[in-house]
Amino acid sequence: MKVLTVEDKVSCVADDNEPTVETDTPKLTKEELNRGCPLGVSRVTSGVFVCGAHALPGAVAALRPGLVVSAAPELPPPPEDCAPRHYVPLLDTPHSDMHPHMDRVADLINEVVSRGEVVLVHCVAGVSRSVTLCLAYLVKWEKLTLRDAYHHMKQRRPQIRPNTGFFKQLIKFEERLFGAASVKMVYCEAIDKEIPDVYEPDYRGMTWFRKRYGPIEKC
Repeated sequence: MKVLTVEDKVSCVADDNEPTVETDTPKLTKEELNRGCPLGVSRVTSGVFVCGAHALPGAVAALRPGLVVSAAPELPPPPEDCAPRHYVPLLDTPHSDMHPHMDRVADLINEVVSRGEVVLVHCVAGVSRSVTLCLAYLVKWEKLTLRDAYHHMKQRRPQIRPNTGFFKQLIKFEERLFGAASVKMVYCEAIDKEIPDVYEPDYRGMTWFRKRYGPIEKC
């Protein structure tokens, strides 16, 4: 007979009155999920990696990618490193139209990964444009909901933050592919703007402060 401790969670009792115990599977840390990655690089899947510009040279040398997706037209041309590149000429603004690039880049990533090669996706910071393209790939080819894809990436790269314009386009992308959206835009009182609902936990402290003390006065 199992002796229960205060840490055990009893989910049900079987016919023989033996309790069934739920055991929480420990979540892997960011460091464990990214083990083996070059410095500043995060692992999206076993064959897809994301980074900012500062990590790009070391990432290309270490990963030897079959394709580099570069979503940072403001950066200077890369040195000759023999890595095939696909350029996405968009600035990180809510008005930049990512729609024409989502399907194309997702398909390119799938094509390269299917050959057993690695894809490295980057922008300037590895936070908005590159993450948007990776999310589109996860939704289209890994068949994740946009909500699950976001949490999948945030666990591996906590700083991710596609701008609201890109997130609205991702919501439409998911709706077009699957007929429904798993993320919705909501009003955030703390910043007086619309945000994706998956961002709400990041603003709870600010919302509490605003409700208690009122708006922060600008100097």
